[in-house]
Amino acid sequence: MPRVILILLAVCVSLTLASFIPQSQAGLECITCVATVKGVEAKVLGKGEDVAEKEVKQICLEVVPMKSAEHLCEEYGDKEVEVMVDLIKKDVPPKEICQKLGKC
Repeated sequence: MPRVILILLAVCVSLTLASFIPQSQAGLECITCVATVKGVEAKVLGKGEDVAEKEVKQICLEVVPMKSAEHLCEEYGDKEVEVMVDLIKKDVPPKEICQKLGKC
């Protein structure tokens, strides 16, 4: 009986701590990417424009205004932007685009 109580206590403590521990870097990278793709998507589909690397970084910083995500916004390069815009034009969902970019 004491083992069962200890196991239940350990599970409760783990669940409680999990709610206070920040998301993993991979989770933040995925969330940042999806939000960025949605922002770029609005510009590409709304105005029919291609966007430059600098614009994608700016959109990223606007849609994810978190200090911990700034370095993720800076990682977008020309090749990733080209893939992003191409897939947006093909109506690929943001999460799938981010998976193809290795962010999710």
